[in-house]
Amino acid sequence: YKSKYLLEGNFRYDGSSKFQPENRWAFFGGVSGGWRISEEEFVKGLGVFDDLKLRLSYGTVGNQGGIDRYDGVQLYDFKQNGGALVGSGLLSYVDTNGKLLSTDRTWEVIKNYNIGLDFGFLDNRLTGTAELFWKKCNNMLIDVTYPGTLGDKAPTANRGSFKANGWEGTINWSDKIGEISYHLGGTFTYTTNKLVDNGGDAVIKSGVVSNREGYPLNSVFGLKYCGKIQTQDQLDKYINQYANGNNNIAMPGNLRLGDNMYEDVNKDGKLTEADYVYLGTDDPKVSFSFNAGLSWKGFDVSVIFQGAGKRTVWRGGENNQKGKNDNWRIPMMSWYNNSTNQSVGNVWSAETPNAHYPTYTHQTQINLYNYICSSWSVEDGAYLRLKNVTLGYTFPANVLSKTKFISYARIYVSGADLWENSKIKDGW
Repeated sequence: YKSKYLLEGNFRYDGSSKFQPENRWAFFGGVSGGWRISEEEFVKGLGVFDDLKLRLSYGTVGNQGGIDRYDGVQLYDFKQNGGALVGSGLLSYVDTNGKLLSTDRTWEVIKNYNIGLDFGFLDNRLTGTAELFWKKCNNMLIDVTYPGTLGDKAPTANRGSFKANGWEGTINWSDKIGEISYHLGGTFTYTTNKLVDNGGDAVIKSGVVSNREGYPLNSVFGLKYCGKIQTQDQLDKYINQYANGNNNIAMPGNLRLGDNMYEDVNKDGKLTEADYVYLGTDDPKVSFSFNAGLSWKGFDVSVIFQGAGKRTVWRGGENNQKGKNDNWRIPMMSWYNNSTNQSVGNVWSAETPNAHYPTYTHQTQINLYNYICSSWSVEDGAYLRLKNVTLGYTFPANVLSKTKFISYARIYVSGADLWENSKIKDGW
């Protein structure tokens, strides 16, 4: 309206066979509004802004991820001759195919809020945006823990509560010096989230988990590393402290000098899941990019750098001890496979007591203990990558016009992922 005020609405009606017929369909929608402040006379008179627009929006979207395609119906398995022994034979029986049906489960409803500002200065040579956003979900689909007397796996239910928020910005400068046109720009996003209610799930595990109240989804939990065993006296004391049932992390009794030690965080004299500490999240909280380019007499070049930060990476884990991840992540874990060489020259010995890696072994239990999820074994997932470089040439229009059948032509070469700086140590 009057090129100043903008209003937009949308809605959709979604259905999914993953839910019972009475819960299968749901409405979702949104509304957004904008105010082009730069079109107001009291702003035009300032002579500062070429563009200034305030934006607000609210909307809901549905999610059905995390549940199986056939969760909307109760499936059964016929087990022939697998039941109770009666006389000389086994009875046939029917079971629930491993999990029970939910009659009240329905769509997750994710509420999205956003406020943004678009701006332009100096004849729109300097432009950008700034955004704040929130997400909330009060009926998150999660696995709920029930007493073992239930007799089967409980269905995923709308019992969780989740929220996320963050901010982001973009800025770009575009100008010309003589016959050279150029541009510079960048983006930056910070986002975080928290599981507010896990539906009563009390299971505590290490590795990447999404069931801990008060922490982000895909959080990493593990033991707190407190150095390597350097002396025989230190080895004897450590084994005597935590052996004989004083741990549930499968600590082997044949530990060696140079193996890792972990801290009894709660000071109860044991190493258990109660000593797991928060080590970060596998979802990067920070993402960013930079771009630049210039053109001159038909020639052009552009580059894009992209990266992420505040991310904790955990590969494989004790919950999948026979998984192939461990065979490649842990040097010498699988002696019949080649190992990556990141550990070479950085292995503990009496002469190199400050080396990062424990002494090599292919004894499974010692390796799984040393490389258990901990503040030592997780990695910093921050990186900076040269995402794209493009060099090109656009043929002049007056030259192409002489061909009578070509109106535009450009030749270019482009490369992707040409360089990266990363703190990952495991060779992948």
